[in-house]
Amino acid sequence: MTLSNQPHSFIADKFNLLARVARRWDNVIRQLLAQYEPGLYQAILNLAQAKPTEVFQQAKAFKLWLTGLLKTAVMPCDYCHSLNTIRIGHRLNFRCKTCRRTFNPLKKYQLNKLSHHERWLPFIDLLLQGETYKTIQQQLGINANTAAKWQRYFFTLMEEQGFTLLVNYCRTKRRQRYRQIWLDINANSPHIKAK
Repeated sequence: MTLSNQPHSFIADKFNLLARVARRWDNVIRQLLAQYEPGLYQAILNLAQAKPTEVFQQAKAFKLWLTGLLKTAVMPCDYCHSLNTIRIGHRLNFRCKTCRRTFNPLKKYQLNKLSHHERWLPFIDLLLQGETYKTIQQQLGINANTAAKWQRYFFTLMEEQGFTLLVNYCRTKRRQRYRQIWLDINANSPHIKAK
């Protein structure tokens, strides 16, 4: 594992620095690269943005599972386990014809608390891209607080299903996105002067 893949605290320990100093040096080096070696900087960004195959597979498997769950036409009853059920309403609600009870299969995954189920798959795609809450709000038309809530629910669900690599990838991409936004904002800052 290279130093570039390590958190700042690890790099700081290796060079006997404070984590804050390592982070500052990292940002200065990135800014200098962007200013004086844009080709190399872009190549490094492209390497950092490459998605590993296993993450792709986990994302595809999770989205396939979620799509299958949302498009289910027949579901066994949660109470009497009968297959004599019908879907009711536009949400994923079912009524058992045998015991006459209603149930929602999303309840066992705690997804019944989330609204706008038609936007869940695009939301997961935006998570994979590492988009900020503000960008997600603009693209999907949901509140930033809703985006934060969805992220918590989906990350928990992914981890419960064993997709921890996918969760870590999404979190890393998000950190990279915030760091890049910070670098873009501070690119014209007078802190770095060329000699």
